[in-house]
Amino acid sequence: MNIKNSYTQKNAAKKKLFLVCSVMLLAVFGCNTHTAAEATPSPAPVPGINKLRFNDAVTGQRFRGLDGYIQGMVDKTWRSTSYEMIGGFYESKWCTGSGARQDCQITGSTNDNHDQHAIYLFTMDYPSDFPQVYGLGLQALWVPKQAGWGAYFSFTESGGNASGEGWGWEVSFKKYSDANDTPQTALTLGDSFSYPIYQTSINYSSGLTPRKDLGLYLANPEAMCERGLTQIQAMAKKVNDDISAHQVQTCDEQPYVGGGIAPLCKPRPMTTDEETAELARAATYFADQEQLLKDHYQEMYAAWMSAFPLNQYWP
Repeated sequence: MNIKNSYTQKNAAKKKLFLVCSVMLLAVFGCNTHTAAEATPSPAPVPGINKLRFNDAVTGQRFRGLDGYIQGMVDKTWRSTSYEMIGGFYESKWCTGSGARQDCQITGSTNDNHDQHAIYLFTMDYPSDFPQVYGLGLQALWVPKQAGWGAYFSFTESGGNASGEGWGWEVSFKKYSDANDTPQTALTLGDSFSYPIYQTSINYSSGLTPRKDLGLYLANPEAMCERGLTQIQAMAKKVNDDISAHQVQTCDEQPYVGGGIAPLCKPRPMTTDEETAELARAATYFADQEQLLKDHYQEMYAAWMSAFPLNQYWP
């Protein structure tokens, strides 16, 4: 046996082993010069609601009042995220039912899931100023297990520029015919309405603060129906008047140029025939909305109060 060759082979093996061990150590410790991994700091605890400092005392009282009511409303069948800070929002969510998401979020992709009840309460903050907060937001969703009406309610006030000077309020009703369907019948009420025509929209507002406008709906089903019909008729008149006064434009779609970019739309006044057709379409739409509310206002109101019992508590 060649002793020199044997030594060379053993030395090469030692070098190979050293390199393998070095790579393994780097994989474990990276470029850290310490031989022990440093502990990851725990996230700072989120302050309780009593630590919040609202820009105005009344909003703070309302927020805490809603939190207290929700805490008394839910039971052990509900789950909650507890309060957390996410993207400028101080928020908590509660939910129950087999259709609710595990994280209790209310999302467009899951809000038609049957058998779900979800509530979302939030205020807003600038991270550098926390726990100084402002605004109040409440959302509530209720979808029945089987056939029937469901409701989604949203309310925001005192949000300033962060919420479009308040966002306002709305409630959307959907009718489900069975446990697996996508609802085809829907109606929305609120402090403002928007009616689309071609690539534009006609907008109407009640002119009241969201809180004052909402209060006109809450006393009972009849109050909701009466106020809702008044607003639907007002919106119908606004659409009719704007089209008749030639204030609504349509647009001609330009050729598609590729690249996944939607074709441009060149605005132009509507022709007489187009105005006549849009007036007829609007008349049919608003008549259907009125009839839907007249026929089902009691079931709609019940679904709304199932989402959140505003007729029992509204601070």
